[in-house]
Amino acid sequence: MNRKVVKKPPSMELPEGIWANILHKLGVVEILETTEKVCSKWRRLCKNPSTWRVIDMWNLRDLSEMDYDLEVMCRHAVDRSQGEAVDINLQYFATAQLLEYIAERLMQLFLRGSACCWSKYLS
Repeated sequence: MNRKVVKKPPSMELPEGIWANILHKLGVVEILETTEKVCSKWRRLCKNPSTWRVIDMWNLRDLSEMDYDLEVMCRHAVDRSQGEAVDINLQYFATAQLLEYIAERLMQLFLRGSACCWSKYLS
């Protein structure tokens, strides 16, 4: 029986802490839409609540031109944080309903972190 041994690239041998630092440089959209689909190791890291301690959803684009729903993605990120999120940025798309959803799940966010929202929907 000849089994071909597939050798992992050297980069895959890096400790998970280094991979976690790399993921922290990416945005929520990149992680949910692309990064977690690369391999099982990255998917595991993307599902780790510590990856979602900071949820940065900075947005300067027209929401009607996007192929994805930022509010749905933000809810996924908040859920994945499992209550560990301490900082969140929802510029230009937050709604009152989204803020209520976040507040119900991340009470400590408003006590320890910061929430930054600029939205016409918050009147």
